[in-house]
Amino acid sequence: MNMITYRKAEINDCLSIATLKGIVWNTTYRGIYSDEALDNYDVFKNQQIFEKIVNNSEIEVYVATSMGQIVGFMTCGKPYKPFEDFQQEIGMLYILKEYQRQGVGKTFFDIARKQAAKNGHNKFCVAVNKLNYEAQKFYIAMGGKVICTDEAQIRLGYIL
Repeated sequence: MNMITYRKAEINDCLSIATLKGIVWNTTYRGIYSDEALDNYDVFKNQQIFEKIVNNSEIEVYVATSMGQIVGFMTCGKPYKPFEDFQQEIGMLYILKEYQRQGVGKTFFDIARKQAAKNGHNKFCVAVNKLNYEAQKFYIAMGGKVICTDEAQIRLGYIL
């Protein structure tokens, strides 16, 4: 595998991030979400969403790159949907399948921990689809404790 570097995302990364999200959705959620939802993924609509996130001072977007290409991304910071007293979350964490199990996710978690501490918080959470078993195993391996389960998601908490 080539060397992977990490940096904060910039506005001109948003199309690549949106494209990567669509690819990961197809490889991860086929059979979990409807084919129609996956087949109708709108890259340009998602690009606009990511532009808003990158411009939001309360959320950080980080990318992992290999040979100049974005191979993963993570958002962390203020939760999209408030949950209990958690003031920080990893909102999205997507990595191309061929770069999974290479330490990218662990590095993103290290970045999220540092970011939460820098923001003055001692914990954060992450939500994962109830049927995404591989991600659940990863989040538990990263030290997460299940704090809530509903019909669609499992939420895990992390103490710094």
